[in-house]
Amino acid sequence: MDYVKVPLSRIGALIGPKGETKKRIENLSGCEIKIDSDEGLIEIITKNMKEPLKNLQLISVTKAIGRGFTPDKAIQLLEMEAYLEIVDIRDYVGRSKKRLSIIRGRVIGKGGKTRKIIEDMTGADLAIQGHTVSVISDLEGLEAAKVAISMVLAGSEHGAVYKYLESFRRRNR
Repeated sequence: MDYVKVPLSRIGALIGPKGETKKRIENLSGCEIKIDSDEGLIEIITKNMKEPLKNLQLISVTKAIGRGFTPDKAIQLLEMEAYLEIVDIRDYVGRSKKRLSIIRGRVIGKGGKTRKIIEDMTGADLAIQGHTVSVISDLEGLEAAKVAISMVLAGSEHGAVYKYLESFRRRNR
């Protein structure tokens, strides 16, 4: 049995209309999910001990939904080639709410441009919520997206980040 804490605002996304999302995730993972909607606590119960990896993947799925991904994007994590990485912006800016807001804005970019470029160049999906930037991707895309996000969070010029992403894309063609 494992537990994952999910923001109360994301419980509805995990359950889905008439509980369909929850049922779909349970069917695909072979695990059972119990949701405490008052606390935001998710209990994951492994039914099939032959595939213990599914349990870990399901933890990632629930974390991803909690960090702002749609259930469809999060369910990719039940596949062998998809990984989740959560970057805490506070590691770069400390506890200042104003600074957090500014840096989060830098990751998103004007009209979502920076986020879109990182997603397009790496093949990764990004979710920016609260004090985190979350990434779902295959290993290569995950590493490149993490480097690009770290560069933006550390204060690099957007142009330098885009150049890095261009060189990543050239190497992976």
